[in-house]
Amino acid sequence: MNTSSFASFAELKGKMIWPLHKGKIIRKFGETKNKSLNTVTLNYGVDLKAEKDKNIRSVGEGVVAAIDWLPGYGNVIIVSHKNNYRTVYSHLSEIFISEGDKVKAGSVLAIVDEGIDGYVLHFEIWNGRDKQNPELWFAKK
Repeated sequence: MNTSSFASFAELKGKMIWPLHKGKIIRKFGETKNKSLNTVTLNYGVDLKAEKDKNIRSVGEGVVAAIDWLPGYGNVIIVSHKNNYRTVYSHLSEIFISEGDKVKAGSVLAIVDEGIDGYVLHFEIWNGRDKQNPELWFAKK
């Protein structure tokens, strides 16, 4: 999967489009401490709650590397970008693309699925094996 002709993904940091239009972060990246249960959970991405618009968009130019179902994630799409970056979109109901498809920033990939907290997209950014904090990448609203 050659992504060398694509726009630089690294240059999107701080100005990347949001995968959900008007999505609101309800679970942040990193460790979350539950004081009542005395547990720590690790979130490798962010959870975004959808408002009216439930369309999930690619945040950058890339190739659809995988579409799969994973326990705890449900339906998952992984998009490969330039310089060994990948974006991961999970908790999807309808999927509109196929593996191997080229996508642009803003291309609609899928519709977010309904869960316990409403319509919530789980979104991750990977650079190789290194998990990135998506909040540092999103354009400020």
